[in-house]
Amino acid sequence: MTKFINTPNSNTLAYNQLTGKNVGIVFLGGFNSDMEGNKVLHIEKWAKENEHSFLRFDYSGHGQSSGTIETTCFSDWYKDAEFIINKKTKDKQILIGSSMGAWIMLMLAKRIPEKISAIIGLAPAPDFPKILIWDKMTSDEKRKLIKNKKITINYEDGSKNDFSYILIKDSLSNLTLSENIYFNGPVYLYHGMSDNAVPYNLSIKIINTFKGTNDIKLLLEKNAGHRLSEVQQLANITKIIEEIVTKVN
Repeated sequence: MTKFINTPNSNTLAYNQLTGKNVGIVFLGGFNSDMEGNKVLHIEKWAKENEHSFLRFDYSGHGQSSGTIETTCFSDWYKDAEFIINKKTKDKQILIGSSMGAWIMLMLAKRIPEKISAIIGLAPAPDFPKILIWDKMTSDEKRKLIKNKKITINYEDGSKNDFSYILIKDSLSNLTLSENIYFNGPVYLYHGMSDNAVPYNLSIKIINTFKGTNDIKLLLEKNAGHRLSEVQQLANITKIIEEIVTKVN
């Protein structure tokens, strides 16, 4: 059953939570997605069957939470995640970050490592507004973006996203790969080599950014795209979680 919580920033976040006897898991969704996606519901089902606590939620401007995606940005979504994790979970959590959620996950690993036992990145996309949008634009395209206040990106699978200039500007002060990330727990990443939205070499860059842990793994799947929501891909995610759980319980 969906519940709601008010944040110090006057936002209202929608969330669902399971209470179990085993280590807690928090799912951090991607840009313009919500907590009802195939991956998160698959993980929630596994958590329930295996008696793990589990938390999923919608960022401000996403899903059932308050606000709009055009007027919110990474700083807001990060604050949402840190607030709800501190408010609704006990002890250390396993964080699972999907796409942009992995960016938030890396920032959490930097800022509140005492709340995190392990991290799992699914097609991780840290710093993506800078790396995948801003840095690839010409000066004319940047001026057009600033004037129009947004840019539309079309993907090969037929989907598209609008990214606001507010988001891109905000991202520049929230970069996670510009310096080392010190973390002691397991770090597992899973990326499709046919991901046309976020290239898998970004996962390799993430691995090289981590210091302090020797338990780092990257699973690359040759024909997988960005969503990682096919039956076999969901099974792979389950296997990753099962391996992580044995190390942090």
